[in-house]
Amino acid sequence: MRRFVFIHGPLSTLLLFSMTLWAFGQGVPHYLSIPSKKINLSGVNVHFVEAGKGPPLLFLHGLGGAWRDWSANLPAFAATHQVMALDFPGSGESDKPEVQYSIEWLTEVVERFLQERNIERVTLVGHSMGGLVALNLAARPNSRVKKLIVTDAVGIGDKAEFLGYAMSKKIMGADTRWESLEGFLKNEFRAMADSFIKDQKPKTAREFFESVPKNPLTGNPFLPMTPNVQMTASIIDFDIRPKLASIRQPTLILWGAKDPVASPQDASFLQKEIRSSSLILFPDSGHSPMMEHPSLFNRELGKFLQAEETGTSK
Repeated sequence: MRRFVFIHGPLSTLLLFSMTLWAFGQGVPHYLSIPSKKINLSGVNVHFVEAGKGPPLLFLHGLGGAWRDWSANLPAFAATHQVMALDFPGSGESDKPEVQYSIEWLTEVVERFLQERNIERVTLVGHSMGGLVALNLAARPNSRVKKLIVTDAVGIGDKAEFLGYAMSKKIMGADTRWESLEGFLKNEFRAMADSFIKDQKPKTAREFFESVPKNPLTGNPFLPMTPNVQMTASIIDFDIRPKLASIRQPTLILWGAKDPVASPQDASFLQKEIRSSSLILFPDSGHSPMMEHPSLFNRELGKFLQAEETGTSK
């Protein structure tokens, strides 16, 4: 696992403060009336929605998101599949237990969900953080994942670029006109992240986040270890790359060519490392093509599912 050392200072404090507020979720373009359920997984109530009959098709959302991120996609496949979308613990209507949130723990949650539902084989669709979880589950020995669809997964390659963009956008806002200042902040954050990577000291992002002192005026932590903060640290610390060669399932990589959070270079890297994979870039999409261009996303996903079920190639 790649580890990072973090430096203290005014800019690092600003980065941490921003991290507590930042999440990847975006506005949901459509809403869907679909049966809502809960399942108890080792004492944690996990909320999910389910509709349709046929081969199981499970959707996993990103950091700061919820099942509704897939509202424009679920209806397109409910006629031919058993479609499901869950809220990860710590998100949406699921419990928010006091545990150590991590990519590995969320992977275990999905594994237990499939076990409890007696789903032996599933097609998994994961976005952003959910894409990282989907990759991790597919790479396991004797995985229940039959087919895999990954869209704009975070934390694959250049974490410095990822952090630099995320933090500068959080400070300046999505539609800032101060482009020169935003560029300066992005470069500063990237330089900090580069130093974390190069120093290779035995200190993880989580350990550093937990070491941030309390506010002397309120006594509250400057950086509360909320589920999203813990998952942000886990994305920084987790490295999926050594596991990619273990993924043998047919894999479709759907990616926004204008994604400023997860570089299209990461998509190309996944295609190179995953043996049975194909890549489709959406030229006008950013980080969430399933919400930004749902019709195009659904069409490509549908073609992949149909091709795999009939044994033909795309």
